[in-house]
Amino acid sequence: MAIDMAAYLENRRKFLENRQKFPLEELAKHLGKWVAWSPDGGRILASAADPGDLEELVRAAGENPVQCVLEGI
Repeated sequence: MAIDMAAYLENRRKFLENRQKFPLEELAKHLGKWVAWSPDGGRILASAADPGDLEELVRAAGENPVQCVLEGI
């Protein structure tokens, strides 16, 4: 399957913009864990101590794990 590069870059731009604006007090709630960000970076879909646990949690939240960004906090 070919990647739609224009759509990917637009999503990445939105992610970087929204991630930068994310409230630090909200982020602090996940300190020491891994988080799965929504594709647009506007919200945290799930967090867990083990990043391997995030795929199932992201699917339960109704998102495609492949489109989400994982980050250690």
